[in-house]
Amino acid sequence: MKLSYYICGAIKMVRKTVAIDDDLIKDLDIFARKEHRDFSSALRYALRIGLLAIENPDLTVQEIKDIIEAMVDYEMGNVSELDVKEL
Repeated sequence: MKLSYYICGAIKMVRKTVAIDDDLIKDLDIFARKEHRDFSSALRYALRIGLLAIENPDLTVQEIKDIIEAMVDYEMGNVSELDVKEL
């Protein structure tokens, strides 16, 4: 699985000009509102998920989103070790 290099480490932001169809802009705007994100962060998030889906065709989009969320929780220290006895 090729997820770790997209999440870990410092993020370097680069500005580029790209041409995007009006229909895709509208779809991204709707996606941004649904995800409670600004347009730029929604575009980065959707692009990250799309690239990971291409690289990991055996995973669903929801599985990729869950893995990203779990990795962020782990990096922020919001994860504790599972005690098998408590199951």
